[in-house]
Amino acid sequence: MNRWLLFVLVSLGIAVPWKCADATGALDSTNASFLSFEVNYVSRTAGVGELKTIKNGSILKSGDHYKIVFTPDKDCYVYIFQVDSSGQVFQLFPMGSFRGVRVNQFNPVKQGKKYVLPSPDKAFLLDKKVGIERMYFIASSEGNKELESLYAELTAAVKRKNSSGVKDTRSKLNKYFRRRGIKVVPSKQSTKVPWRETGDVFSVISQRLENLSSDSLHKLEFIHK
Repeated sequence: MNRWLLFVLVSLGIAVPWKCADATGALDSTNASFLSFEVNYVSRTAGVGELKTIKNGSILKSGDHYKIVFTPDKDCYVYIFQVDSSGQVFQLFPMGSFRGVRVNQFNPVKQGKKYVLPSPDKAFLLDKKVGIERMYFIASSEGNKELESLYAELTAAVKRKNSSGVKDTRSKLNKYFRRRGIKVVPSKQSTKVPWRETGDVFSVISQRLENLSSDSLHKLEFIHK
């Protein structure tokens, strides 16, 4: 996956218990430790046909298309990263533009709003670089300054073509990801996922993320063949 367009993710619904602030910025004392939301990773073979679900260990192929859809239950911050088979790190959310088109996918995310990435009428594409692909979903009640700083550092090093700086910052980001973990609990809820390129709408099965804290994330790992 040499760019974030290179990845194919599939229908995986997620709800997350998470600490989050209310509209005034104060924590809700009745549910201070939890934030619930749904996240769906959805893909189609070459962008057509049946919608498929990606799970850990799933096998995807070059040329597959994918979207990410999530809806938070409260105003919070979400960060989504993909690490490709060569170790390159790409931020999929927040994202200002995709393939030269403004998509304006920014933090903080809003309660009850459905976010479709990269946009309702566009999809990511899995390229020809094969291997293990990893997706990391991170959420918090406030902006994650560490992650924001590290990705800004990586972006600057790439622009300067500073190979040692790129390698060092990728290593820092991967260490950050490895420090965290999450539990996934299946759910029987279903949600609709738009695929506007063809006008299709699909129903997919959701899952829940539980026991999420400021030191945890959701990791999805699949095989790209």
